[in-house]
Amino acid sequence: MEELDINKLSKGKSKNIKIGELSKEVIDILHLDLKPQNINIWSTRIQEHCEKHKQDYSSPTAYNQAVKSIPLILEEPDYVGLHKNGNIQYVKKLDDISLVGIQILKGNGNLLFRTIFPISEIKLNNSIKSGKLICFPKK
Repeated sequence: MEELDINKLSKGKSKNIKIGELSKEVIDILHLDLKPQNINIWSTRIQEHCEKHKQDYSSPTAYNQAVKSIPLILEEPDYVGLHKNGNIQYVKKLDDISLVGIQILKGNGNLLFRTIFPISEIKLNNSIKSGKLICFPKK
């Protein structure tokens, strides 16, 4: 999967763009009642919902790396889990530890990118210890 080019995402009308796929491995690990399918992002999502987390990253470069790496995070996560709200979580260590939230839309079960933000090593370790995040096997 290619890097996500945030400059190519439309700043105008919202449209769905494929950024990854829900894999059989993630379905099995999380015991999801879903089939493998595309994960989409609305073209306006980065600007509307992710920019607010930019200052949470260690640097603007780390934020840009994380956003560009969303397809990689979805394809090759270090950890996966389910949030209590039902969102699928993908976590990968880059410059910072980034968590990508994927919403399962009620009714049709489609998957939509929700957000990306950094988490601390402590939060990662606590989530692993509590079983909220599960190690994803390396390919």
